[in-house]
Amino acid sequence: MTLTPTNRGKQYPFSLILKMLANTWRRLRIFYIALAVTALILTLLELLPPILLRSILDIYLKEGQMSQIWQAAAYYLAAAVGSSFFAFGQTYLTTYIGQNILMDLRLLMANHISKLPMNYYNRTPVGEIMSYMSSDVDSVNALFSSGLISGFTDLMKVFGIATAMYLISPRLFLVALLAIAAIFMAANYFRRNILKAQMEIRKAVGKINTYLQELFNGVRVIKCYVKEDAYEDKFQVPLREHLKSINHAAVFDSYFPCVTQTIRAITIATIILLGARTGNMDNTILTIGSLAAFADLVSRLLGPIEALSQEFQTIQQAMAGLKRINGFLDEEVEEKGELHHIDHPLTQTKSGIAIRIKEVSFGYSKEKTVLKGVCLDIEEGKKVAIVGRTGAGKTSLMNLIAGLYRPLEGEICLSGIDPYRLCPEDRRRLIGIVPQNTQIFEGTIRENITLRDERITQEEIEKAAKLVGLHELIVSLADGYDTMLGIQGIKLSFGQGQLLSLARAVVTDPPILLLDEPTSGMDALTESVIFDAFRAVGNQRTIITISHRLSGIIDANVVYIIASGKIVQSGSPEKLAGEKGWYNVFRQLEDLGWRLDI
Repeated sequence: MTLTPTNRGKQYPFSLILKMLANTWRRLRIFYIALAVTALILTLLELLPPILLRSILDIYLKEGQMSQIWQAAAYYLAAAVGSSFFAFGQTYLTTYIGQNILMDLRLLMANHISKLPMNYYNRTPVGEIMSYMSSDVDSVNALFSSGLISGFTDLMKVFGIATAMYLISPRLFLVALLAIAAIFMAANYFRRNILKAQMEIRKAVGKINTYLQELFNGVRVIKCYVKEDAYEDKFQVPLREHLKSINHAAVFDSYFPCVTQTIRAITIATIILLGARTGNMDNTILTIGSLAAFADLVSRLLGPIEALSQEFQTIQQAMAGLKRINGFLDEEVEEKGELHHIDHPLTQTKSGIAIRIKEVSFGYSKEKTVLKGVCLDIEEGKKVAIVGRTGAGKTSLMNLIAGLYRPLEGEICLSGIDPYRLCPEDRRRLIGIVPQNTQIFEGTIRENITLRDERITQEEIEKAAKLVGLHELIVSLADGYDTMLGIQGIKLSFGQGQLLSLARAVVTDPPILLLDEPTSGMDALTESVIFDAFRAVGNQRTIITISHRLSGIIDANVVYIIASGKIVQSGSPEKLAGEKGWYNVFRQLEDLGWRLDI
């Protein structure tokens, strides 16, 4: 199932429900039909016991037909057993269909999240996204496994029982209708309040998940500074909000069954009273058997009505989660118009220019521009360094070259190709990226190098590992390339993690390599090892190195100095060394031991 992009019109909860039902109908048609047949049989079985009760009281007892009474009792028992059997079938079918719908919803959300732009992740806490994918989806589970579809079968029971009641006594049926109206009015009142309470609960859960994500990501810092108590106190705030929301919803959940049970008791008492008076005071004769059958039908009618009311509550609770999911699905996706099948030789142009950046301006929001009219021409196979202080726009420029964002103005071309429009598979084979913060995923060394891309062969994996100098270390491990690295790559040192990140970047043999602060925070020995690895992989590649210090430059042919989002100086290191300007200022400050990353 695919969702149309949100800029083509908002998706509302019920339209989303209908889309998901229609999608599962195509492959689960037999199960839907079986569910409808089961609901119909259950309705008929609900009507059989009252009919048998009327026959026993009005005919068999009156005429002393004991054999018929035993036969009717056997039918009554068979109807009860049959109801239990088909109720089991209904529950099974409902759960099966509901879980398939839920799976479609998860796949729909996973497909949508893969198409969201990077700006969405910049402004949305990770815990909030986790809340969408976990607790909000779980709340919707009840909508399909016990709410929406069960409500349909209960509705069939209501119509069947109501028809039988009308045939027995139209006047008493009007009394039952008043009871139905009272229950639905009460249900509507509780529905509105429960929906508000459930929305508050979902928001509170999102805050808790956001806090926990931040807490666990920074647990080492918290431990180092012995701030456990402070963060525990801070955690009390979202917990109290959640508790308050839960208590608010619990009040309405507690009152509602009491109200419906009271209406039920009053209705049955009124019908018995009026039924008895009808038989004595007017021409409409209602027998004892009919009155007993009618009272039994009232009890059976109010049962599914109460279930419907409870299902309304379930639906309202699920709707709170569904509204949040709907808001998530309404987030605008990237319309890239993807380009496919990019081959390495196609990146070579007659002009010899591998990367062209023309009058590029960019900002993560329209209010603040990070880059302003940047122009660069980087020839194929050149080693280029972009140097500047923190916040100058270096990483933003690299993100644009990598195709993660689209410029607000201007254009970026990799040999005539817009990197933003590349599909992910082609982008990885054209551009290798080594970010400043090395991300090691929980899994094996092989999986961390390939990122589970099954098209990458073992030969390519080993070639990349040898190129960066990791192969000997890997084969010395007991499980070799299948060694589990643990959470956040706990089994690797910082330098080894950086080398693994480099192997991941070059395993597809990309002609362009982007390095963001490749030696940040390293000691001199580790930095030397990393430099050797970069030189090994840099042969015949176009390499762009981002650095806040001149010592982080790796054999650059050209250096660009960036400040306040603009290129303020450029040239070869030798040329810049003989000129006055930013390059010499940076070099003098580094020689004096000053840091440029502040």
